[in-house]
Amino acid sequence: MTRPAHPLPPFRDRSAAAPSRRPDPARRRRRTGPLPHAGRVPGADATALSVEVRRDGDRPVVAASGELDVLGRELLDAVLSHVRETHSGVVAVDLSGVSFVDSHGLAPALGADVVLVAASPPVCRLLRLMGLPVPAMR
Repeated sequence: MTRPAHPLPPFRDRSAAAPSRRPDPARRRRRTGPLPHAGRVPGADATALSVEVRRDGDRPVVAASGELDVLGRELLDAVLSHVRETHSGVVAVDLSGVSFVDSHGLAPALGADVVLVAASPPVCRLLRLMGLPVPAMR
């Protein structure tokens, strides 16, 4: 009596070297329309950080709005360095327009010669988590 053949193919050990199969170039699909980002930088949108320097009397106020993360840190640090060079004394920072913040982005605003005059709810939450004083919310 013979055994009937099993319907599944025999087990093949994938750890053994198997000949590699390259895709057929004729079967590749070509994109015909524009790319999804279409000339835009991925991630660069209305939530990106913007920083401006205002005057409150004779004191400069650095106001930031948008997302203050590790990428925005460089911009905020550069603006604060410029203000320090052109103005002696304490620099006021207004973070009431910040929609997202992480500890890397907040670091330049925590310098000894910087005072936070206003902060958004995300900034206040991070300051509380870090055990730092929280300025008034606007």
